[in-house]
Amino acid sequence: MCSILFEIPITWDFLVIIYLTFYIIYLYDYFNGTEDDEKTNSTRANYFRQNDSKTITRILYGSIVSIASIYVLYSDIPNMLIGFAILFLGVTYQAYFKGLTKKITAFKNIFVSMVWAILVYVMFIYYSYPITTEALIISAFIFLRMTGIQILFDIRDIEGDQKKGLRTFPAIYGYRKGLMTLIAINFITSILLVYGAYIEAIPYTALMIVPVIFYAQNYLDKVDRSRKDHKSYLFAAGEPFIWFILIFSGSMFFRVVPYISEITNVL
Repeated sequence: MCSILFEIPITWDFLVIIYLTFYIIYLYDYFNGTEDDEKTNSTRANYFRQNDSKTITRILYGSIVSIASIYVLYSDIPNMLIGFAILFLGVTYQAYFKGLTKKITAFKNIFVSMVWAILVYVMFIYYSYPITTEALIISAFIFLRMTGIQILFDIRDIEGDQKKGLRTFPAIYGYRKGLMTLIAINFITSILLVYGAYIEAIPYTALMIVPVIFYAQNYLDKVDRSRKDHKSYLFAAGEPFIWFILIFSGSMFFRVVPYISEITNVL
């Protein structure tokens, strides 16, 4: 999404690095959280039990070596340090930071969302682009949207989190206030994009993401009717793909607009 919005050509090496980084983080987290998954996602828990820990370890180390090789061949040491710092934060969450979710309200939401938001700056730095106001606004948008998605998943797990003593937003303030917070995030993110475009801090193409609030409101309504509607959570998890589709469509539209009069004359 950001590459299209900021017209930054993305190369395969950067895509592979990002993919492998999050692959390692989530694989490590799921593998070490098998016991917790037994209650909420037994299928995934059984999958990791059936796979040899040595195989998982080889996959993790192989992925790390692949990332390091790509940095050495196609980038530089400063970028490698930034990339591995993010990877380190991700894989140490389960062991060192997860305990803070019992002390700091919404810590997990903020932690995960920060990692996603930082990717905007990672892309700019990787391709030697200066950090601009555009990057700050879109990073804030991603942070808020991902926070909302994380809170939604906490609404699903509210009873389990309360039993574990986790200070997620819904577990502390309740299901209804959790939903109201998500509605507020919908409103705030829309205003952020509209205002950013109005002051010309971000390209008008960014306004194409605004309709995502209707997409989000749709799955929020479904969750409000039934927290056991698993399709709603899949729609929420897929929201970033909707951002991409909307931005891509908007980019194509604004590229075609200057030629509409010429096409009309030809017809």
